[in-house]
Amino acid sequence: MAASFDTGVAAAVGTTEATIYTAPTGTHLLMGMIATNTFGSAVGIDIKLVRGSDTIWLAHNRRIDPNKTEDILMGTKLSLTTGDLLKVKAPVDNAFSVIATVTQDVLT
Repeated sequence: MAASFDTGVAAAVGTTEATIYTAPTGTHLLMGMIATNTFGSAVGIDIKLVRGSDTIWLAHNRRIDPNKTEDILMGTKLSLTTGDLLKVKAPVDNAFSVIATVTQDVLT
């Protein structure tokens, strides 16, 4: 199978943790992730990769100013494998929009 792009999106990140991407079978590459503060004041965001029983923090209470968009990965790329989860959460409801871009099936 040829590599393809997929996007994980969360439009209203808040106090309930949301899974924005679940890696299907294979090896994939997280190409980028942005978070936009839509809340109106500076607030922190939590973004994590869950791989089996391990939690890898991509952002832990990372404060983003109102109406600003931040590149969470800061230009780096991250390998994802079968079953990996990308999860987001904020301390207040409707605080962020988050977009993750993934190239799927990079080792075909």
